[in-house]
Amino acid sequence: MDMQIVLVGLNHKSAPVAVRERLAFGSDQVPEHLRRLIGAGGCSEAAILSTCNRTEVYVACEDEAQGTEAVVGFLCAFAGEPRAAVAPYLYNYNGLAAARHLARVAAGLDSMLIGEAQILGQVRTALQLAQQAGTAGPHVTRLFEAALRAGKRARAETAIGEGAASVSHAAVKLAYRIAPSLFDKEILLIGAGKVAELVARHLSRKGHARVRVANRTEARARQLAEAYGWSSLPLEQLAAALEAADIVISSTGAPEPLIGADMVRAVLERRRGRMLYFIDLAVPRDVDPAVQELAGAVVYNIDDLYGVVDTTVSQRREQVHQVEAIVEEEVREFWTWYGQRAVAPVIALLRQRAEAIRTQELDKALRRLDHLSEADKERIRALSAAIVNKLLHEPTVRLKEQARSPEGYRFAAAAAQLFGVEHELKPPANLRFG
Repeated sequence: MDMQIVLVGLNHKSAPVAVRERLAFGSDQVPEHLRRLIGAGGCSEAAILSTCNRTEVYVACEDEAQGTEAVVGFLCAFAGEPRAAVAPYLYNYNGLAAARHLARVAAGLDSMLIGEAQILGQVRTALQLAQQAGTAGPHVTRLFEAALRAGKRARAETAIGEGAASVSHAAVKLAYRIAPSLFDKEILLIGAGKVAELVARHLSRKGHARVRVANRTEARARQLAEAYGWSSLPLEQLAAALEAADIVISSTGAPEPLIGADMVRAVLERRRGRMLYFIDLAVPRDVDPAVQELAGAVVYNIDDLYGVVDTTVSQRREQVHQVEAIVEEEVREFWTWYGQRAVAPVIALLRQRAEAIRTQELDKALRRLDHLSEADKERIRALSAAIVNKLLHEPTVRLKEQARSPEGYRFAAAAAQLFGVEHELKPPANLRFG
């Protein structure tokens, strides 16, 4: 039968940020790790979706159990942790359930802030990275394409994406809760990537002018700052910038914390009692968790943003039913294609077996009917072929029809067993659907 679809992952609902950051893949890391995964547990295709709120590994493999075990081991090795430290936070979906999950993710239904826009681009990037690595075969490609169609349609046909409800918007809203008179405060924005750009846009719309941008690449910090009339600085001047700032919003892709407890402790001593607030949007975190223990410092991480934009999220929840219907349409379309791939080899084997029997029995009969003319023998050949085609027509049509449902595998496996060709199918059918 065809390859099995397996998903193993974790997200903001199953794991805290302290666990998620251990399993966060940078975009530059993904292709190499995907190539390492291929071959393990019979995995022949793979893609990794890694964002601040989730890491999910999708594979096409010969056997669900072996594929799942291979991915769990792969994630534990990447985190450098024993299975017992990682497995409790993981979830696993197979087959139709895996396809439905990815489509819901792309449509924004599984996001911390429902309907947030960034996830659609992140799903697209995951597919592109798999294609770059050479690990996106037909199953992974069609799986992700179905999810992307669901995400695009959800935003085009419903109001799931209307209103401001994103991590960047939530961060700015939280900043205003911390300091209602934010115009009198200095904000230090660390990072100059997509999230930082969105934070900058929201701050600009509020008319906030006292913002400094710091980034590892100073030219990129300068470019972002100048777009809004702000100032910039290199990361080497971070300690001095922290001394002047009131609120720090950080969103870099650094693998280790940029802001340590010793640095902040020294800064606080020079601030003479002024509180310093951190809003850390990065995963892995930019601010060492130990900073939270220092008197005079308050740290918010990405998990603290849930509920900050309750009103918009509540309005978006009213669109969920419509979006779920779109998701189901696209998933079923994918499953039809998937089921037909499973049914096709069964039909081919049935016809091969029938043709072999027809040819064998026809040859026996014609040897005993040697007195017939060649024209009569040809009529008998045509008759035998027509009988075989008639007998197989209805089963073929029914198998193709059933391929449109999750039961397609069951019908295909039953037909293969009934006609004695199941041993010729590789890999063997796995009838669990998740």
